[in-house]
Amino acid sequence: MALPKGTSGNPRGRPPGKINKFSASVLEKASASGLLPHEILLSFARGEPQIHRTVNPITGEVTEHTIYPEPDMRLQAANMAAPYFAPKLAQVQHRMKDARSADLVSDAELIEVALPVGDGNDG
Repeated sequence: MALPKGTSGNPRGRPPGKINKFSASVLEKASASGLLPHEILLSFARGEPQIHRTVNPITGEVTEHTIYPEPDMRLQAANMAAPYFAPKLAQVQHRMKDARSADLVSDAELIEVALPVGDGNDG
C-alpha cells in the first residue's frame, strides 16, 4: 500500500544523535583500519613524526622515511581538525516575543535606558 503524498513511513523520524547506516558502516571500516581522520589531523597538528612507506612497483621493496610536519602543515591540520571538536556556533538572533510590545514603551523610557548610569566620576 502506497503512502499518501507528503507522508513519511516513520512520522517521528530518526532519533536525535542516531547516524544513518552508511555513516555507521564507514565509521566502522575506518575504525577497523587504524586511525580515524581526526586522529591523523591531530597528530599532524601536534607536529608528531609521520612514517611514510613507499613500495617499489618493480621489486616490491618497501622503504620507510620519517616526515616532520612543517608549521604551515600543522596549522592547516589544526584548522581542518577543529570542526570535529569545536563545531561552529549558530548565529543567535534576538526576537521579541511580541513585536507590538516595543510600541508600548515611551520615548522617555527608551532615553532613560539608553543613557549611561553614571558619568564616570562617582567615586
